[in-house]
Amino acid sequence: MRHRIAIDVIDPLGLGRSAEPVEFSLSFVVYQPARRGIAVIDEAGARISSQIVAASENSAGRLVFATLCFIAEIPSGVTRKRYYVYLGDEPATAPEDGGGIVRLKPELADGYRRLDTGAYILELCRGTAKGDGGSKWGIRHFEHKAQRINLIAGNKNAFGGVYGPFFTPENGLVNPPAHALAEIEPVTEGPVKCQYRMRVKVPNGLRPELKDKTIEVWWSFYHRSPWFVRTYIVDDYESTVDGRSVKNRITVGDEIESGKKNLLLSTYRHHDGTGYRAGDLYAEILLERLKDLQSRNPAAVSAAMAKLGIEPKEDPASWHWDNYWRMFCVIEGALERPVLEEEVDRIWRSANQIVWSDKNHNLLKFTDDAIDVNREPQQTIFSLNAQKTCEYSPLTGFSFVRYVNRPVPRMQIVQRYDSGWVNWGTNGENEYPELPSGSTIWSAYGQFPNWRAEADCMEQPLAVAISGFEKMYSL
Repeated sequence: MRHRIAIDVIDPLGLGRSAEPVEFSLSFVVYQPARRGIAVIDEAGARISSQIVAASENSAGRLVFATLCFIAEIPSGVTRKRYYVYLGDEPATAPEDGGGIVRLKPELADGYRRLDTGAYILELCRGTAKGDGGSKWGIRHFEHKAQRINLIAGNKNAFGGVYGPFFTPENGLVNPPAHALAEIEPVTEGPVKCQYRMRVKVPNGLRPELKDKTIEVWWSFYHRSPWFVRTYIVDDYESTVDGRSVKNRITVGDEIESGKKNLLLSTYRHHDGTGYRAGDLYAEILLERLKDLQSRNPAAVSAAMAKLGIEPKEDPASWHWDNYWRMFCVIEGALERPVLEEEVDRIWRSANQIVWSDKNHNLLKFTDDAIDVNREPQQTIFSLNAQKTCEYSPLTGFSFVRYVNRPVPRMQIVQRYDSGWVNWGTNGENEYPELPSGSTIWSAYGQFPNWRAEADCMEQPLAVAISGFEKMYSL
């Protein structure tokens, strides 16, 4: 004897859904099935892959509660599609769609999980805390299976790290993913969904109010789906960045490294038009401060360059961006502590005066068109009130689409052809963090017929209506 429950999956937009995850919970009162006695059946009568992602059992080992996940397909124009959850005493038959997320052997020394999701091959890494881009925690291999390109060339950067407010010159720290280690543990791993909880102890810098803090990231990946979802939680704090108060906001940095003269994403836009300010004076501020320090204290700068492995005759204007940060990092110890503290004080005061007091610098633009960021000053824009965004390549047709569940007042977008570096960062000028702690980001990379529709679906995912039990005598 079996029971079944009708599950209506509802598309509130009628846009059509392809490989979209659906998650819902059931309480079993009339009948308690065996844990392996659950099957999800589509309208055609075929069993599809499903996964119990959370469950409670009674003393007899029968389920009294379960949260299920499966991947739904709904044609465009259809607003409701029925599935059935069958419940029984015996193990259910194998799903007819077959396959599922495959766990591969990690290829990076600090790799925790390497997944073939059907849409991507991803490697989630703990980091090595050695201070360079190749030692960061987060996703350090990101490959779309159809495109067959790792968006992080040479695994020399990472995707999804948290930066501000901890990692600013005035706190004397650099790149939290580069100077910290992540503890990673699985929450659920199965054929449909893999979810991981990442915890990072933030290294202590110069600011006492930012000491002994922890970052937590929850990552979710789904079979065949281009969507992956993350939630960021940071311990409560209150501090200042360039003299401006900030509380419980963070910078998330999604970075792509495709190599010099190879820009994989070359335009940027918002769902309903983009307001933005062009240029990044902060890079110029750091350079000016370095040159000023070099003129006042050449011995200190020479010693710091030697410690960081920078050629003695190299002009700071040609340095890799990471070297600016490493110079002002207490962990690196490039500058002696008294010199470091004096210089970071000068940096934030200069940043505050130039960025917030110069009216010409704060002139805003608005466009309904895509922005060629590489043609803007410093190949950087700060977009305003971001929530549904798209970075796009006209050459390949691939794009990164994101939806953030809370509006981000300012974001830093960099698309730099010379270096091949692309950055989607939830920070304003001077590394000021703008994403509220506790926010969730939906992301997808691929070739989408309509990126706005993809973002709309992220904002309004499939809903589920659950019917009552039906008693069945055969499947």
